[in-house]
Amino acid sequence: MGMRKNFVIYALLSVLVVALAVIGIVVVVNNQNQTKGYVRVKAVVVDYREKFDYDDYEMMYSEIVEYEVDGTVYLGYNNVWTNVPKGIGKEIEIAYNPANPAKCVFVKSQNLLPIVCFSISGVSLLALILQVIKDIIAKRKSNDGYYEHNLIA
Repeated sequence: MGMRKNFVIYALLSVLVVALAVIGIVVVVNNQNQTKGYVRVKAVVVDYREKFDYDDYEMMYSEIVEYEVDGTVYLGYNNVWTNVPKGIGKEIEIAYNPANPAKCVFVKSQNLLPIVCFSISGVSLLALILQVIKDIIAKRKSNDGYYEHNLIA
């Protein structure tokens, strides 16, 4: 029964490690393809959008930034909401489409999901390794006791 339990734990942790790593890689590649040819510039936070999150019962904020391309000023709206707003006047890195400078993406916001996926994947891999080591040690101890018991008898 113990072997089946261990196999299930190994299988679940392995699937979790691989799935989260694959999701992280897909998101990174997708983000790179989405911003291929985009130009990175510093934008300045000029305002916020606000909404109330009824699940967590707190105010959420999304930055509105201003950036300039060839003398024209554009506004960008972050699609990621946070409960800790950045200060007005703070610089944020964005990337804009040179063919359509009004289209921009917030560079740091794109990196959040892959970081979370890789972090959880790494912790799961560590848990898997520790579980294997624990099981090897337990098996050696039980085998040592078996041999000692047979030698005494």
